[in-house]
Amino acid sequence: MSEKEVLKTNQRFYDAFNKNDIELMIGVWLNDPISQCIHPGWDVLTGFDKIMVSWQKIFSSGHDLEIKLSHIEVTNSEKLAWVTCQENLFSILSSGVQLSKVHSTNLFKKVNDEWKMILHHASPVSGLPAIEKISEN
Repeated sequence: MSEKEVLKTNQRFYDAFNKNDIELMIGVWLNDPISQCIHPGWDVLTGFDKIMVSWQKIFSSGHDLEIKLSHIEVTNSEKLAWVTCQENLFSILSSGVQLSKVHSTNLFKKVNDEWKMILHHASPVSGLPAIEKISEN
């Protein structure tokens, strides 16, 4: 049951991203100074407030983005769980649809019987094409 709950929280994280929903994103994360987020190519962000500012910037950027997951694996214990996955990020550009692939590790901590994200680390991985065109306009 715990693995299923972790996967649901992980999916809520990506739902928040795909919907540009800051309130949903706030609900996924643990509001704690230990929380960390590493967006591809960004510096390490430590602390809930800095992380939420980063998501607000991403959401307000006006980019039309959607993430679809693959290669999902879950490992969990009583109080900690992590999900590793491949993020397939589709960007809709004037020149067509572009696909970027990164590997992500999401760490969750169980607080009051609820899984909360305490780390999101996404980065390009060698061996995966970093960017590929899906279609051209």
